[in-house]
Amino acid sequence: MGKQYRVTLKKKEVTMLKEVVSDGKTSKARRYARALLLLDKGEFAEYRWSISRVSEAVGVSDRTLAHIKEKFLTIGMDAALGLERRARQSRPSKFGYSTEEALRKLAGSNPPVGHKKWTLRLLAGKAVECGIVDDISHMTVWRILNAKG
Repeated sequence: MGKQYRVTLKKKEVTMLKEVVSDGKTSKARRYARALLLLDKGEFAEYRWSISRVSEAVGVSDRTLAHIKEKFLTIGMDAALGLERRARQSRPSKFGYSTEEALRKLAGSNPPVGHKKWTLRLLAGKAVECGIVDDISHMTVWRILNAKG
């Protein structure tokens, strides 16, 4: 069995959670705040419900409740309520600056005969044809052309 987490809320946290329940930003935040209040085992707890009873009342699985408790105790209240946005990890480009510049230059040139303008798929195909890259998707072309900087 995994690690057990016991929620013991402070008076200030109880007050904050009650505010979220009454006028929460999202229904998910309201539901999770209510779950934390029901899971509270501290001195300010109004209820002493079992996990299965809380699960049934709030409408989430026992496993979700375990995740809520874990996040609350390890990361914080915003994470437990689903209000904290996760930082997206960006990967460095697989293509170098010169490749990206060559692609931008190609996009600025005249489109092939029979086309009024460049499409992302045409650019991807032409970049491979011209030897700028070995292989590239049209979405990668879009990311490169829309990159800030």
